[in-house]
This record gives sequence, structure tokens and C-alpha cells, in this order.
Amino acid sequence: MGLARILSSTLDRRRRLEPEELRKAVPMANPAVKVVSEGESGLILEAPLQTSTNRWIAGLARILKQPETKRFELEPVGAFVWKSIDGNTSFEGISRRLREQYKMSRVEADAALGAFLQMLAQRRLITLWIRGARPSRRRR
Repeated sequence: MGLARILSSTLDRRRRLEPEELRKAVPMANPAVKVVSEGESGLILEAPLQTSTNRWIAGLARILKQPETKRFELEPVGAFVWKSIDGNTSFEGISRRLREQYKMSRVEADAALGAFLQMLAQRRLITLWIRGARPSRRRR
């Protein structure tokens, strides 16, 4: 295990979800994310980039004409999952729809969906809400 991975796992304060918790989680789309284009080949999403609170860095970004948004392209299966994220349907429900639509086994659908939702959450396109879970307190 490399030093970067050790530091990353030590400093990352986000709680890791157990598989049982993930199955009950309800993914919710970030309201700032917009669908820019939709077609047979998938979806293109656009999300605002996080702006720096440091005014020197923010000024440098303006001078260098850094974009204010970032685009994400989802292939057809990813687009299907994105359209299923409505804030009410749980991981289990989306997995069931995925199995029916694409004739996948439960193990395949759960593994693919779990990895995809984790990627979306890391990019802050969605958040995973766990019913009955208490909000975690941040240390100050």
C-alpha cells in the first residue's frame, strides 16, 4: 500500500458505506447538474465547478479563463441509471430496473450500479441518502 493511499484513507472523513447500507441508500441528483444533451448514444451532463474561497486562486482562474462548468458524458446504461435517480427510488429499485432492462444478473447489476453511483458521488453529481441514518457531525 503506497503512502498516497494511506494518507488518502486517513484524511478522507467521508464515511464508507457497507453493502447492506448501500442497498437501502437513495441516490439524489445534485440540483445544480443539468442535462445538456440527450440522444441514443447517452447523455451529456453539465455541472458547475467549485469556486475557490481563496481570492488569489479565484483571480488566477479568471485570468487563465478557466471554465465555470464541467461536462460529463454518460453512455446509454449510465444514462438509464441517471434517469432512474429521482430521489425516491432506492439502490435496490434502480438495480431491479437495470436487471430487467439489460437482462443482467443481480450480482452484475449491483456491482456495476455500486461502482457507477460511487463515481457519481465522488464527482459530486449525486449524494446518497440513507434512510434512518443520523447526519454525521463534522469536527471543527
